[in-house]
Amino acid sequence: MTRFYSFFLPSLLCCLLLVISPSQVQAEIIFADDFETGELTANWSQVNIDTPAHGGFETNPEHVFSGSRSLRLTAVANDGKSSRAQVMRWFMPGYNRLYYRWYAKFAPDFDQGNHMHWTMIGGNNINDKYSAFGKAGIVPNGTDFFTSMLDPWTDWKKYPAPGAICFASSWPEMKTKSNKVNYSNHILPEVPFVPERGRWYCFEVMIGLNEPGKSDGEQAFWIDGKKLLHMKDIRWRDSDILKLNFMWFAVYIHKAVQDNTCWYDNLVISTEYIGPLKTD
Repeated sequence: MTRFYSFFLPSLLCCLLLVISPSQVQAEIIFADDFETGELTANWSQVNIDTPAHGGFETNPEHVFSGSRSLRLTAVANDGKSSRAQVMRWFMPGYNRLYYRWYAKFAPDFDQGNHMHWTMIGGNNINDKYSAFGKAGIVPNGTDFFTSMLDPWTDWKKYPAPGAICFASSWPEMKTKSNKVNYSNHILPEVPFVPERGRWYCFEVMIGLNEPGKSDGEQAFWIDGKKLLHMKDIRWRDSDILKLNFMWFAVYIHKAVQDNTCWYDNLVISTEYIGPLKTD
């Protein structure tokens, strides 16, 4: 059960399955960045880090999960107006199911207020990598776009900063409002999870697209290897012209009254579940 907020086999086949076990299926790594190369523009399709104050490579060991570098993004104070730092990656034309695993840590004083965006995963038209952009407040029609953000949400101070981790998703059958401005639906686990600031966590998201004409899509997320939410029977699209083909990390604060920083490390995007790094 989830909560919404507006905003098989004949004997021959059995034998074959014994020969070809799931552990022998090779996952395809779509993209990975542990931030050790010291290069952002070479690895990311778009980098929106305007000044050193907005972010870049972090080398302070306190803020690195593994290795010698992580990525720091800071939405700097902006007199209560919006502020952001972000990196984006496209992988056109796209895929029908992907898993995204990364580590992240919120600064000890992180407090975004009511609204922010953090990590977005979504689908563009395979012929237009920007078809999902500029669609805030719009309900997808099944052929233009779909998005799903993993965001921390305070729900108007119901949860302490940085907020409860939830999906903020847009798809054709999302709940809508009467004023025709329909922002992403917030979807939380039955037991909300609020991460502790100043601590690293492993986050993983799975998006599985539906077969056009069916409502068999899904999405799920894990924190430190524990599945907290699995939403099924989603109609993400009505045509295979839409595929999973972009993601971004961002600290986007709608009303930035203070600096807000998040660190990221060890991103992997794969066709199979990844899970946390093995540690001694």
